[in-house]
Amino acid sequence: PVLAGPDVKALLDLCMTVRFRSCHPRVGDLMIGRAAQLSASSTCGLKGPQNYCIIGYLEEKCFTCDSRLPYHRNNPNSHHIENIISTSDHTGRRKWWQSENGVHQVSIQLDLEAMFQFSHLVLTFKSFRPAAMLVEQSKDFGQSWKVIRYFAEDCAVHFPSVPDEPAWNIDNVVCDSRYSSPEPSTGGEVVLKALDPVFEIENPNAPEIQNLITLTNIRVNFTRLFTLGDTLLARRRRNPHVKYYYSLYNMVVQGRCFCNGHASRCVPEDRGRGDVHGRCVCQHNTAGKNCERCQEFYNDSPWKPGGQYTSNTCKRCNCHGHSDSCHFDADRYAATSGVSGGVCDDCRHNKTGPQCELCRPFLYQNPQRAMDDPHACIPCDCDPAGSLGDGLCDASSGQCFCKEHVEGQRCDRCKQGFFNLRQDSPTGCQECECHSLGSVGSCDQWTGSCECMPLASGPHCDRCVVSFWGLGNSVFSCSPCECDIGGAHNHTCFPEDGQCHCLPNIVGQHCSDPAHGYFLPSLNYFLYEAEHATPMTGGNSIPPRASSSWTGLGFVRVVDGAGLVFTVENLPASMEYQLVIHYEPEFTENTNSMPLFPSLDTRLRCFGRQVHSCFVFQMGLIPRIDSVQDFCSQRVLDSYHRFDCIGLAARPGSQDALPKVCEQLIKSLSARIHHGAIACRCNVIGSLRPACSKLGGFCECKPNVIGRCCDTCAPLTFGFGPEGCTRCECDPRGSVSEMCDQVRGQCACRSQIKGRRCDQCQSGLWGFPLCRLCDCNGLSEVCEELTGECVNCREHAAGPSCNRCEVGYYGNPVSGQSCQPCMCPDSLSSGRFFATSCQQDLKSSSVMCFCWEGHTGAHCDQCSPGFYGNLTLPGAHCQPCPCNNNIDPDDRDACDSLTGKCLHCLHNTRGPQCQHCILGYYGNALQSDCKECSCDRRGTEVGHCHQGRPCFCDPTTGQCPCRTRVAGVLCDECEDGSWDLSGALECQACRCDPANSISNICDKVTGQCPCHPGFGGRQCDKCGDSYFGNPDLQCLSCDCNLEGSEHPPCNPETGECLCRAGVAGISCDECAPGYESEFPSCKKCHPCTSLWIQNVTNAQKAAQRMKTFISHHGNNQHPPGSHYWQQMLAMYPKLDALANLTCLSLSKAMDEIRQLHQVFIADEKRIRNSNKVTMDSIDTRQEIKLKLSMCRNRGNLAALEQKVKELSEIKLNQKVRKHSPHQYLSFILFFIFRFYSVLKMEAMEQLLGLKPDICHFVHLKLSRFQFVCLLLSLPYCE
Repeated sequence: PVLAGPDVKALLDLCMTVRFRSCHPRVGDLMIGRAAQLSASSTCGLKGPQNYCIIGYLEEKCFTCDSRLPYHRNNPNSHHIENIISTSDHTGRRKWWQSENGVHQVSIQLDLEAMFQFSHLVLTFKSFRPAAMLVEQSKDFGQSWKVIRYFAEDCAVHFPSVPDEPAWNIDNVVCDSRYSSPEPSTGGEVVLKALDPVFEIENPNAPEIQNLITLTNIRVNFTRLFTLGDTLLARRRRNPHVKYYYSLYNMVVQGRCFCNGHASRCVPEDRGRGDVHGRCVCQHNTAGKNCERCQEFYNDSPWKPGGQYTSNTCKRCNCHGHSDSCHFDADRYAATSGVSGGVCDDCRHNKTGPQCELCRPFLYQNPQRAMDDPHACIPCDCDPAGSLGDGLCDASSGQCFCKEHVEGQRCDRCKQGFFNLRQDSPTGCQECECHSLGSVGSCDQWTGSCECMPLASGPHCDRCVVSFWGLGNSVFSCSPCECDIGGAHNHTCFPEDGQCHCLPNIVGQHCSDPAHGYFLPSLNYFLYEAEHATPMTGGNSIPPRASSSWTGLGFVRVVDGAGLVFTVENLPASMEYQLVIHYEPEFTENTNSMPLFPSLDTRLRCFGRQVHSCFVFQMGLIPRIDSVQDFCSQRVLDSYHRFDCIGLAARPGSQDALPKVCEQLIKSLSARIHHGAIACRCNVIGSLRPACSKLGGFCECKPNVIGRCCDTCAPLTFGFGPEGCTRCECDPRGSVSEMCDQVRGQCACRSQIKGRRCDQCQSGLWGFPLCRLCDCNGLSEVCEELTGECVNCREHAAGPSCNRCEVGYYGNPVSGQSCQPCMCPDSLSSGRFFATSCQQDLKSSSVMCFCWEGHTGAHCDQCSPGFYGNLTLPGAHCQPCPCNNNIDPDDRDACDSLTGKCLHCLHNTRGPQCQHCILGYYGNALQSDCKECSCDRRGTEVGHCHQGRPCFCDPTTGQCPCRTRVAGVLCDECEDGSWDLSGALECQACRCDPANSISNICDKVTGQCPCHPGFGGRQCDKCGDSYFGNPDLQCLSCDCNLEGSEHPPCNPETGECLCRAGVAGISCDECAPGYESEFPSCKKCHPCTSLWIQNVTNAQKAAQRMKTFISHHGNNQHPPGSHYWQQMLAMYPKLDALANLTCLSLSKAMDEIRQLHQVFIADEKRIRNSNKVTMDSIDTRQEIKLKLSMCRNRGNLAALEQKVKELSEIKLNQKVRKHSPHQYLSFILFFIFRFYSVLKMEAMEQLLGLKPDICHFVHLKLSRFQFVCLLLSLPYCE
């Protein structure tokens, strides 16, 4: 917060009331009151009076600086550095600081007595602002410095390594060009803000931000004066540096005392004065010059600078009144998660600990007294029989440190589970031997006797009673065994884990599940198939085309009055069983199951009006549960009957859908009957895995496999194997039944039918299922079954009915003519057969061959045109000549008929295979694409071009062989950097001027180089149109009016505009005398004008004669008293002197000027002859460019040149006519003499090498520029 006024208490109250954020002193000017701490490296007039001039007057206006004494109203010419602290004295007169003349490197430094926060800097200049400067800061009282900002009119020239673009981060050091322009010439400002407002600062108290704005010293370095370039002129009437210096009205350094956010005001150091003081009045329990540490006894938290949202006040240490000093411990602060870091020093009153909160050893805190009571610590009271440490106790609670098995405040009793406290025992008490899980509680502390829980037994209560296990695992200390009534031997189990004693192959804690790979048979396990029974009368049979509605492999038809005898010999035990028959009436879909009891004389008969027989599938024996002694309780047996477990178990197939009650009882009953579990014995081939269902033992069968063990194919399938069984799929059109042999799968076929599925005709027949005889003309007995097409025709016959001859034979099998071999020229099997077929002429009986491609002749024994081959060799045949389609296919001599060599190549090709382009052509001969080389003979090597023939080029790419400096596929253009292909020898080098051209690549036809603006000529080595000067140094714009100028518009050496007829003026922008004034037409005036001019001339001659007449007649011939005659007589001597002066001096001056001009012309020739040497020296050119760059920066030549353009003849005449003719003539004569003398002096200096500065030489050539310099620097009335 920024506050004003002397109310210190208000400032302190404000800082203390701002509890949740930092506070800061007010911002002010750090310069005020620190004149003694301000210094400058250069001040004018310190050693004596020094003259200086002010820029801006056509007539020079100069002053004196005398700074030997401080500024005073009686000494206003003193310009000490302290003048910039206040800008005016008590009289209101402005004062300033000023450096010595012509000194570029000048610095101003402010040394502060403490660390301050810097806000911004403002410099107000009386002179031009510097062309380049920089600002530095120091944080260690001047031991080291860091640049914080650069300022320059042209950053790239003065600070080339410093970025001149806007800063991309708040701490970037960049160059700023906004405050270095020449305007305004006085009163200009340079502003530097410590923190760029462009960037948003989230935490102004962050270390990186404070690093930017804190300082102990600040220094402003001026590195380059701003000049107008007149310091470079050869003519030095006065020292031009007197006009260039640094002059500063005011310097403001805004800032405030740096207190780390813990003070709102500061006081002076050593009774110093000023607007902003350097010693902080610290708050928030802080101390130090900059509030950089906590006060004594306020070290409970680490010191931090005040934050944006928190004050970070130092906390007072808490020593409970037992210490007066403390220190901060970072480890303790981290261990307490930032709660407390203070450690008290030298605790009193028997206290110790970080906060003196603990009593010393063998003492403890009396709970009846406060923590800060000096008598709060009392001695420990421990029982020596049960305590350790010679009576040492806890310093806070007084709890003694007990032996392992002892407890109590004084360690005077045994712990629960221990007894017999003794001092000689290392653990204090003896452990009770009672089992903790089986006893009610601890033992007696004196006798050690145990009391058991229910279901626990033993002297130490360490085991369960019989049929119980798991001591301590349940609420009742032991759990019942719960062994399965059928799977376990008895009701006892192991006391440790409750595992029952299982029957063989039974697993589980309660012996209720079969082991892996074993099963418990269901009640319908004992099944006997009817087809395996012995018939009492009749036999079993399966009616044809009957659908399979039975189980197992089949069934037995039992006619009325017949019976079956089943052999039963696999029962595990002798007991009562229930008998179940599974059958089906022959003419009804109803099925029924009827239980039969062995104790009854029961017979099964089938009745019905149309029922004459029954289909019997199987018989089953189901054990009766009530016949097993001591198996289960009556309650369980009632549940067995209530859920109809026996009815469900009598059903054939798997028992997966049984109720849980039935399933568990059946499993238990099965385990009892079979004395354990039975192995699955799943068939390895027919089952998917060796395991089976736990109840019933059904294995998981592969497709079409049945049986408990998966060892049989299902009905209507066959081929028991690793993939299961395959369905018969007998074709009903050719089979008598849908069943097949279960081993081979063969179906029962009708007559003339064959195949496993009865789906094919027998041999010699076709067209299933009708099966007709094959028709093959007696040349084959076999035909295709579907189409009837004959196969394996004999005697070289072919065709669907063996009705024609095969390829290579001729004849007519239908008419009985046998097939004979074609001789083309030999038979098909000879290896010399070159025809597709042959045909016999019925009239002549001759045989005509149909030749292959490439063969010809009656017997195909010759090669066609375009083909070759040696047909006398075995296996040979005619092949196409490898000429790549570059021969005439009808030309018999186009290639050799034996070797295939190409002889008559077409399409401009050559080679044994016409695979190359002929010389002078290029392209892809393999695609008949050879094009003539189109090389430009001007740029192609002479040896590759012959008269009347195309030039030779690369046969593949068409690239022509180019001469030196020639490029292009056709050698039709010069390389980059050269030109003039049409020359006699080769392309010429561009030789573009490296300094004045954009690049060394010129126009390849004209040779014109690309010039920088202002330069011209083919090589850019001259000044361009509308420019003049020395092209090696600088070309200036002529600024001629193009409508009034010739072409080119100006003299390239002097810049003088070349006006067309009727136009005059320095810039050719006004009409000449004798022409109308309407520019640019400038029409010639009427002839009367010429007559008027002649009359004026005659009048002048008459005046001259009159003058002569008067001079001959003396001075006394005028009328007495005439005033005019007196004036005339007084003028005669002056006119005579003027006439003599005009004739002699002017003529002599013009002669000398012409001589000097000849000298300049000779010197210019020497300069031009040195261009070639200069062009070869790159280093020299770089130095010249550097000097030229320095010249351009020394002054604004363009502004001065513009003043020349503004001086027209009309304006000059109007200005001169204000004076008398005598004055006018005097001015003209003075200018001629002055121009002559200066020009002569400078020319001699340059030619004699007295002033080698290249900048002076440039200005020597600019005659019009010198004219203006003379005109502006010397009053014409002088």
